[in-house]
Amino acid sequence: MRRPFVMALCASLLSCSLAWAQATGQPDTPPQDPAKALPPEPLQRMLQSVVTVQSRSDAQANTSRTLGQRREGSGVVIGPDLVLTIGYLLLEAESVDLIDHQGRRIPGQVRAVDNLSGLGLIRALVPLRLEAVPLGDSDTLPSPGPLWTLGQNETAPTALELVSRKVFAGSWEYLLDAPLMTLPAVNNWSGSGLFDDQGQLVGIGSLLVQDVFGDQVPLPGNLFVPVNLLKDPLPDLLRSGKRSEPATPWLGISSQRLPSGGLGVLRVSPDSPAALAGIKVADTLLALQGQTLQDLPDFYRRLRALGPAGTRLRLTVRSAGQIREVELLSTDRAAALKRPSGI
Repeated sequence: MRRPFVMALCASLLSCSLAWAQATGQPDTPPQDPAKALPPEPLQRMLQSVVTVQSRSDAQANTSRTLGQRREGSGVVIGPDLVLTIGYLLLEAESVDLIDHQGRRIPGQVRAVDNLSGLGLIRALVPLRLEAVPLGDSDTLPSPGPLWTLGQNETAPTALELVSRKVFAGSWEYLLDAPLMTLPAVNNWSGSGLFDDQGQLVGIGSLLVQDVFGDQVPLPGNLFVPVNLLKDPLPDLLRSGKRSEPATPWLGISSQRLPSGGLGVLRVSPDSPAALAGIKVADTLLALQGQTLQDLPDFYRRLRALGPAGTRLRLTVRSAGQIREVELLSTDRAAALKRPSGI
């Protein structure tokens, strides 16, 4: 993306947001009129397809400490009894309820949590009686280009702009090579739907990010997981709750790049390969297999290139000023979590 375009787009979005905030007295996104751009039939299908997702996990579950025991977000109906949402709402869930646009509470069951893409699937236990939204093609979306988002309890979609597909690497060993980065930032993003101009679902809301453009212009927006990441593994996820291919390796390390070099350890998951190897918070990861680590995408790509979960590897770690070599046996992240009820 050319820098002049980025600057012009940012200036336009910021001026709109400022004008709206001054007029209403609140820092919010200015209202949009989706009816001017979306055909009536796809718009109506979109409005009734987004449901509220409420889940509850065991208080002692690993993810309850970081994500909370009770979680709430959105989901989108993609089949007669199937809802697509963001996976972290469903991790270790003991119960799941869906609430539709008419206020009906529908019991659900976790069908799958795909740790690779970050997406999750819920099976409704009673008929939804809602029209499914077709999946669009998230790979061919123009950038920049207009899109629309809709989350739980919203009565109209909000117009967004797809502004980049920059690589995203989460500190929790999560990598997306081409996520959908949008502006302006919205608050109701957890599991919300992202739709194209035909009302087709192209993404699921995951995060509020502080910089959608990388190093060019620091501006907050949202990250949506592309739906094309679901299409190939969908039959396996529906059949068995997991992908058919071997799981990607997981070490249980949350980390971030340090200005001085290496990756600083922020958190170590209990009983994970990293914890068993004695890696601790505030340690620095310097190298993998003897090769210096550059950043998080470099770390995750090289880790996965070594082999699937169960592969043995070697990290160079600096701890309390001492450098040591640590051997680890990677594992499947799902094995460290309690299986959600239903899978």
